Amino acid sequence: MLFEMTLMKFDASQIMGADAFLGPFCFALFMFLVVFVCLSMFLSIISNSFRHSKDNQKEDQTMLSFMLKKFLRWSGLKKLNQSEIQEERDCRMRSQYFDPIENFPDRMDQLLDALNRIYIDQKIELSRLEKAGV
Repeated sequence: MLFEMTLMKFDASQIMGADAFLGPFCFALFMFLVVFVCLSMFLSIISNSFRHSKDNQKEDQTMLSFMLKKFLRWSGLKKLNQSEIQEERDCRMRSQYFDPIENFPDRMDQLLDALNRIYIDQKIELSRLEKAGV
């Protein structure tokens, strides 16, 4: 019944029949609170969205300028000068090489696996020699 009241699909005579003063008073109070809560939620969502867009404004401008630059180059409306060509070559060269620090955990895992295999192989060989009596 409360949801129907917020949509204004209810029978007012039932509320008036329950109590002449308390029924309409409770209904008005309920409607006021529902409207207040819904409006508060709406404003908080809008406020949060504005705050989020304000925080990301710098990133959005950088992304937009990058996209515009790529589109102009792709469409042929803007020709690259010598420094931009060199910068693009440098970027491609840097992307081909890897940073040794990024691969360090993988290399450590490989080293530990190799040491573990050597240790297990030596234990197997030792147990085989002990069984042979050497």
